Amino acid sequence: MCPIKALRPLSVALKSCSNSFLRPYQQECIDKCIQSITHGTKRIGVSIATGGGKTVIFSHLIDRLRSLSGRDTFRTLILVHRRELAQQASNVLATFFPQYDVQIEMGKLKCEIDTADVIVASVQTLVRRLDRFDPKTIDLIIIDEAHHAAAKSYLQILKHFNADHSSTLIPVVGFSATFERADNKALSAVMDDIVFHRGIIEMIDNKWLCESRFTTVDVKLNLSAVSISGSDFQIDGLSQVVNTREVNNVVLETYLRKKQQYNLRSTLLFGCDVEHVQTLQALFQKSDINAQFVTAKTRQSERDSIVEDFKNGKVEVLMNCGIFTEGTDLPSIDSILLCRPTRSRSLLVQMIGRGLRLHRSKDRCHIFDFVDAANVGVVSFPTLVGIEDVDLDLTDATIQELQVIKEELVLKQQEADMEKGRDRENERLAHQKFRDLLKNSQAFDLTLTTFEDFLSFHKQTAAMTDPEDPIWDSDLGKEIKLIRESSYPWVRFAKNAWAMSIDSHHHLRIYKECNKASKKLGATYVLKLYTLFPDRVRADAGARYKTHEVKTDKNLAVVVAAVEKLVKEFLTQPGSKVKNFTKYSPWRLTAASTKQKSLLQSKITKLISKEDSKFSEKLDASIVKKYVDNLTKGEASNILFATSVAPVYPLKSLCKVLNYRS
Repeated sequence: MCPIKALRPLSVALKSCSNSFLRPYQQECIDKCIQSITHGTKRIGVSIATGGGKTVIFSHLIDRLRSLSGRDTFRTLILVHRRELAQQASNVLATFFPQYDVQIEMGKLKCEIDTADVIVASVQTLVRRLDRFDPKTIDLIIIDEAHHAAAKSYLQILKHFNADHSSTLIPVVGFSATFERADNKALSAVMDDIVFHRGIIEMIDNKWLCESRFTTVDVKLNLSAVSISGSDFQIDGLSQVVNTREVNNVVLETYLRKKQQYNLRSTLLFGCDVEHVQTLQALFQKSDINAQFVTAKTRQSERDSIVEDFKNGKVEVLMNCGIFTEGTDLPSIDSILLCRPTRSRSLLVQMIGRGLRLHRSKDRCHIFDFVDAANVGVVSFPTLVGIEDVDLDLTDATIQELQVIKEELVLKQQEADMEKGRDRENERLAHQKFRDLLKNSQAFDLTLTTFEDFLSFHKQTAAMTDPEDPIWDSDLGKEIKLIRESSYPWVRFAKNAWAMSIDSHHHLRIYKECNKASKKLGATYVLKLYTLFPDRVRADAGARYKTHEVKTDKNLAVVVAAVEKLVKEFLTQPGSKVKNFTKYSPWRLTAASTKQKSLLQSKITKLISKEDSKFSEKLDASIVKKYVDNLTKGEASNILFATSVAPVYPLKSLCKVLNYRS
């Protein structure tokens, strides 16, 4: 038979549920499911936070789809993987729809297929009894905790009922708090669409789950050596790190302190393994705390008794390892001790969700997470709101407070991104100004100040366009202003030495003498006048120049003022042929002579052609020729004068600038 072939028009299908018990989001979820099925997408998922009432939702969905089918016989199969889930589904259906015959297929229990309206089946049992079921007898399949549905056993069952493909005639609706699997198997093999989602954060905001207060307890765990199984920690290795006397004492002390502070009465503890919860139980009981544990090894009757005592308040702390992550309805829980670090977001959601159900005995649930903030990859409550790897003191933080923290972090990140954007734009503009300055400046002028590498060269040239740059308060800034930007044609012939030609027989030099004993004493600038000896005297004097120290001062400006005074003296001397010392003299702007170009081309080529020259590969001969061909007489004269004072240093500095410009 075609189970929902005779569905009535969508407008009828989406009518409000007559049962006023449903919450608005539950009704919306049912409507979304029916809408999807009606439009032909029949393998669908519903993601709803633990405590959101998924059992109530799918019970009412069953009733709605049965009514809409218009048939007397409509049989639903509910797949569960735990006894508690089977009991919960049966109880909810019996509460809301007592007219339906709900039967269980699990272990020793066998249902009467022909008379049952709803069959709640254990996957582990059903996969061994599929031959009992005619695929045509099932009209709807509900999968509880559907994040397990990609497992082989589920797929085998779906295949038996011809519901393992998108064109299935039988609707398949899966419910889960989170559609994430620890083994990373794709749920797309089972679900074609998630039609409805309500997460923990939204449910708390809308007051459908109780408020929670979260506290991180740093227990200095080193999980780096714990192996990973699937996407989470390997349990044995994890237990060895977590189940220690030091950590367990911290757990107990935290509980005792918080119990007194908040009057805690119903605490659920998640441990790593059986040995871990046994150790913790013994420790708690020594402090007169009625603590009991449940594990997979606990007999069913004993488990039921312990859970019942916990619900009735006789047991204060209920400990477990992997038992109460799913299918457990314990709404009175007012605190959770997370003593089992995890890398799985879905497991974290399941554990936290146990304490978020609304209950008259509490107004919030306190969550204590025993982790180490340094363990990257471990998920915790802040992870759920998007706070990752942030060193924060989180004590009694509510979900709203965590959201505020998240918003502040996002805002800070946005501000940081904007600042980076501004820095990138400023850097781009600085580079553009740098390129423009290089293009418009005479290359040899750029050698007048010291730069050890391209970065320092870039900073110097960029500073030329920024009067507020701190460089102007340094010795370098003063040298740029008073020497490089001087109206006189200074050249630099050594790291801390500059020279200026006055005429064919005289030139000035400024030496910067640094105090090697103490940088705090600063540098001293010395101005000297050099006078060329006549040829007949040089041999006897053993030197080319007669030197005269004109001025010595720590203030470069004072030394430069002495230059001005000396230049005036030369200009006013009787018979002086020099009329204009400045670099703006008209003759300097004319093209360099052929002789000047030839001489400079030869000098530069000779330098870069040396085997040990750092410019031999970087500086192409065509770049040198282009530069020399465009020189003015003033530029050529400056370079040739500099090489007469120091043959190599000025040419190396020039080649470095040419290399940067290229």
